[in-house]
Amino acid sequence: MQPTGSTDLDNCPVSDDLLKRLLDATFNAVTDVGNQLPDSQRAALAIYCYRRAHFRKLGLSLAALCSRHSLVMEAGHAGELIHLQAVAAGTETESRFNDAARGGKVQVSLRSV
Repeated sequence: MQPTGSTDLDNCPVSDDLLKRLLDATFNAVTDVGNQLPDSQRAALAIYCYRRAHFRKLGLSLAALCSRHSLVMEAGHAGELIHLQAVAAGTETESRFNDAARGGKVQVSLRSV
């Protein structure tokens, strides 16, 4: 499948104000705002953020809200890899919350992600 987007690496697909709101937001707020964007724009923003190291966590949070198809259409094979990372990050976060909710200790790892 040939990617159709992500040719413009310099321009953000959303307004500066919306990007600032997302950067300042909590995870739940990112989900709320992200779900208001069309899937193709959300995927473009996820790829845009992921490609910048200081926005990478936001990019993965947004990628978790995107369909695999939209990420692949936006960035090709890179979109596929970002989708897999977002799914893995979501599973890891969910597991930590479940452990903490059951009164267990949250495990700490020194593994680089």
